[in-house]
Order: sequence, then C-alpha cells, then structure tokens
Amino acid sequence: MTSIKKISYGQLAVLLVASRLFSESVNFPLNNTEYGMQRFTVIITAYIILFLQYIPMLILSKKYSGESATGLLTERNRALGWTAAMLVTIAVIIASVSSLCRMKFYASSTIYGQAPPFLLIILPLTVCLFAAWKGIQGTARSGVIFAGVFVGFLILVGVSVWKLMDFKWLYPALVEDVPKFTTQVLEQIGSNSEIIFFAVLSEHVRDKGHRTVLWYVPAVMILLLLMFLVEITVLGPFLGNASFPFFTVSALSDIVLFQRLDGIDVAVWTLMCIIKITLALLCIRTVFDRLLGNKGGMIAACIGLVIIGWLSLMYGGSMDFVKAATAILTSGIPMIICGIILPIVALCIAKKGKREGERQNVPKS
Repeated sequence: MTSIKKISYGQLAVLLVASRLFSESVNFPLNNTEYGMQRFTVIITAYIILFLQYIPMLILSKKYSGESATGLLTERNRALGWTAAMLVTIAVIIASVSSLCRMKFYASSTIYGQAPPFLLIILPLTVCLFAAWKGIQGTARSGVIFAGVFVGFLILVGVSVWKLMDFKWLYPALVEDVPKFTTQVLEQIGSNSEIIFFAVLSEHVRDKGHRTVLWYVPAVMILLLLMFLVEITVLGPFLGNASFPFFTVSALSDIVLFQRLDGIDVAVWTLMCIIKITLALLCIRTVFDRLLGNKGGMIAACIGLVIIGWLSLMYGGSMDFVKAATAILTSGIPMIICGIILPIVALCIAKKGKREGERQNVPKS
C-alpha cells in the first residue's frame, strides 16, 4: 500500500471538477465544432451516460473501501498489475500532452503571444513535479483554493457581463442536428480522462470513495450548463466564431477594480491545467508505488513528466499532432480500457479470490 496520505471524497471531487473544467474551457474547435442550443441537451445527455459508465468504479469503491481498480489488480495478480500500470501510464501521458499543448496554444493565442513557447510548458511542469512529490494531500488542499478562485472568477464574469446578456438568443431546441448531436455527445463522453484518475486515485480516499462520483458528475454538468448559458446569452450568433468562448466573454467584462478579466481567465485555467497534469503524475506514482515501492513510484512519475515535457516541446507546435492526441482521447478508448474494463476485471478477480479464500476456510468433515 502506498504511503501517500488520505484525502476526503469531497477533496477528490473538487480536483476532478477542476480537471474537467480545464479541458472544457480550452477545448478549441479542432473539428470546427459549432455549438447551438442543442449544446444544453448534449451536456445533460453526455453526463447521464458518463454517470452510468462510472458504475463499475462505484461498486468497487463501495465494496472495497480505500481500494482502487489498479490496486486490487496488483494485489491479486502481479502480471495484471504491471499491465494495468502501463495502460494507465500511457493513457494519462496522452491526456497530459494533449492538455499541455492546448494550454500553450490557449495562452499564446490570447494574452501571452510573445512568451517563449518552452516557458509555457516548462514552468507548469515544474510546479506539477513539486506537487506530485508533495503528494495528493497537498494537491487536494491547493485544489480547494483553486476552486475558490474559480468560483470567485465565475461570479465576477457573471456580474460584469450581466448587462450584455440577451436572453432572446435562447430558444427551445432539444436536438437540431442528430449526427452533430451524436458526435458532440460522444466527444463529451470520450474526453473524460477523469474516470481514469478516479480508477487509480480512489485508494487515497479515506472512506465513502463512491461519493466522489455522486458529487463530481452533477457538479461538472451544472457548471458547464451555467458557463454555456453565459456564453450564448452574451455572444449570441457570434458564439460559433469564437475559438475560446469563455475567454471572449471575460474580455468583454468591465469592472473598475480589474478593468478586464481576460488576464485572470488565463491565470485560472493555468492553475486548472496544473491540477490536471498533477493528477496524471499522481496516477503514475500510485500504480508504481504498488509495484516498486515509494521511491520507485516517484522515479516513475519523474520519467512520465520528462516524456510529457519532451513530447510537448518537440511536437506541441504541430496542430496535426495535437489533433491526433486529442482524437485518441475523444475516441473513448483510453477511458473505456482504464476506467471501465480494468475496474470490471478487478471486481471479478477480487470476487474470485474471496470465493477461493472462503473454500479454504471451510472446515473439513
């Protein structure tokens, strides 16, 4: 068992919410996706389906409190533990590279156009490495603070653009274009790497780990609905032309104390990016803690960070590379393998081991 200290299910839920919101906010339209009123239905549909996909992990975390899918696999079968560790590592590295490249593109396309690209990669990774070294408890405390900053930022944006909101752009439309609706729902579901984070990091929750999902999924869904409500009522028909809608909304703000909020917007999403990549490094550290011990786990996390940094520096400037990495995530393959299949296998193996143990304890007549 890893020696990293435990956190509450609420803290893990906050970390997952921050991670998910970051991905949504800097999700520039790689495929020229245009969001209309059916976006509300897309979000609701996607998160209902996503909740159903968490069921294997919900059962596992409720039945085996303080355990994770990867932890159970490692304890029951060393070979499966190594397989799970490698699959999780590959998945979170892809997610981190995609996130970091998009964050670099986001920052350089908005207010940091003159900043050296390597600084936009190296500086966040340095903070992530320190956070991973300190462990999940320190990351959780920082995540709560960052969440408070985000809520304050969201309120500031809402107050500052209130006069610009025009509710005439809202009209009833559940599904306007079925193929586009299906594509957007699948992208929403497939890009949720947070299910992988939960499959690994649930063992760091003190108790009632299943409640993480009960808070996380509704919270993200509600926040995304509110953010889109602000975007569509402020930008109206111009929403489809905005690469970063929420940044555009924040740039329209006019508060005497802050002048404009677009600078704060980039700072907030940078903090969220740091949380997401730190969670990925903690996943690597956790799975290899089980296999190699605490020191080996931290070394594995460092190697993972080097790979993330190298790929981002070497290929982050290529839009085709970013599209390919993001396409792997939105396909849903990493999420299905690491977030659904591994928990199901872990449950089956744990149940089989329990039955064998009960047979051995039955007294012979």
